Amino acid sequence: MNLDDAVLRRAILDGADLVKASLCDVDASRASCRGTRFMGASLLYVDLRGADLTDAVLRENSFKVAMNHATILQGVSGSIFGPVEIIEQDSVRTLGGAALEDWIREKGGNVQVISGTCPMKYRSPKSPT
Repeated sequence: MNLDDAVLRRAILDGADLVKASLCDVDASRASCRGTRFMGASLLYVDLRGADLTDAVLRENSFKVAMNHATILQGVSGSIFGPVEIIEQDSVRTLGGAALEDWIREKGGNVQVISGTCPMKYRSPKSPT
């Protein structure tokens, strides 16, 4: 499934099967992805600020995304290639490895960050309009 360049802002994708989907340059800010299955999907340059990923399942995902304090990660599980960007007001920090695992754990998730990098260099997602 190809969802490249999609605007999924505030979309309800609860329980969706996005296994092996391509999501590149996607605005999924404030989207609801509760229980969504992302196994093997490529999430590259995806804006997940304020998104709800409660109980989402990840498995060896390319995961070059932007998140913030409002991104809900309660019960999210699986494995990803990072790093991710954490965007808060005027600051951006990049987290990967154990630091990213800890940040996700603090938000109620359990995700393993796989060592190595995704094949594509990270760039910040488009600013929401």
